[in-house]
Amino acid sequence: MEEWQFPTLMSWLPDRELCQQWGGPDFRFPFERRSFLEDCRWPELSSYALQDSSGDVLAFGQYYQHLGRCHLSRLIVSPNHRGAGLGRALVVQLAQTGARALDAIECSLFVLRTNLAARTLYQKLGFEGAAYPGQRKWLDQCDFMVAPSKGFQQKQNIE
Repeated sequence: MEEWQFPTLMSWLPDRELCQQWGGPDFRFPFERRSFLEDCRWPELSSYALQDSSGDVLAFGQYYQHLGRCHLSRLIVSPNHRGAGLGRALVVQLAQTGARALDAIECSLFVLRTNLAARTLYQKLGFEGAAYPGQRKWLDQCDFMVAPSKGFQQKQNIE
């Protein structure tokens, strides 16, 4: 993901509620380009985008090492392209890339309890609920999910 592509991503988050569901309770809104990049921790975190043939961003996600796992975060698909399988492609590719780069045997993520579409996708991809070893002020709204990274390598071989 290149810095010039972030305005597209910013346009997918038109209000505080959506922004904080996606980026967490500390993500500033309203945002400007500088604060958005800071809160995304760009370029500190590995950031990836699925793009169409003309370079338009269709989906975005990040990964980093957390609790010895490849933790996937800030996953989002363009509102105009939801339901087309891009979420699945994003999670699989991000998990493959991140697990390989971090030499992680598991991947993890948080999902809002109210986000049934995302939860269903993650479960289909092999994520299961797990106890989170810590406290966060917003954890009562989320579930922590974990999946073996080996499963994502196998998905690549099947497709």
